[in-house]
Amino acid sequence: MRLHATLRAILAAAAATLLILLPPAPAWAHTTLTKSDPAAGATVSTPVAAVTLTFTEMVKQQASTVEVTGADGVSYSEGTPRSVNKTLTQAIRPLPPGPVTVVWRTAAGDGHPLEGRFTFTNAAPAPTSAAPSPSPSPSAAPTSAAPSPAAAEPAAKDDGGGIVGLLWAALGAAAVVAAGIAVWQRRRRMK
Repeated sequence: MRLHATLRAILAAAAATLLILLPPAPAWAHTTLTKSDPAAGATVSTPVAAVTLTFTEMVKQQASTVEVTGADGVSYSEGTPRSVNKTLTQAIRPLPPGPVTVVWRTAAGDGHPLEGRFTFTNAAPAPTSAAPSPSPSPSAAPTSAAPSPAAAEPAAKDDGGGIVGLLWAALGAAAVVAAGIAVWQRRRRMK
């Protein structure tokens, strides 16, 4: 009878420790890009006036940049992106036909940095006005720092898997220790 009481006490202590160490699940979730308009890989046939990025949570406007570049290598972003609720909208000038690259960078409400890149194809008629001249953009980053092409999700994604794995390992270790104590006590009583 005493063996069961000891084992129950050890398991209760292990469970209490895990409950204290485990934060609520939302603390592990990070903001991610859920969709874009135009969508990654899409072909648009009507003129695009803005690129809209939608996230799972609100993002910080002051930490956000969106660079929209045409096939000619020219940036068509106009002004700074605007953040409303969970969307980030970048106004753009009329795009030339061809592939368009969108490189974005922002920060979640908790400060976690997010970045990504995707492309879409502009099949809308060419603008009638002259294309804008290339101008340096304060949000342009060196090519080597850009995330991998075709990644519509954040380049750095941390889902907290390391913490969960560590907690499962601790639970397993606690179970092994509890079993060892139970065997030790049983053998001690047999003597």
